[in-house]
Amino acid sequence: MTSPPEDDRFPRKPVLKIEGKLQAQIGERLRTYYASIASEPVPDRFKALLDQLESAEKSTPAAPGPAKKDE
Repeated sequence: MTSPPEDDRFPRKPVLKIEGKLQAQIGERLRTYYASIASEPVPDRFKALLDQLESAEKSTPAAPGPAKKDE
């Protein structure tokens, strides 16, 4: 398979190459940051919205699913 021809209207941007050690440090800091965010409690407003959604789903009749074939 061949690559598509270059399009002069959209020149390629140079790729930033990061040294392995620096890339590892960035990755570790991102993992630490995301873990701290994920461990934060869910705000009460979000819990209330989720409860409302759950109640609405329970009170709405389920849509019929695909017909099952007799086996």
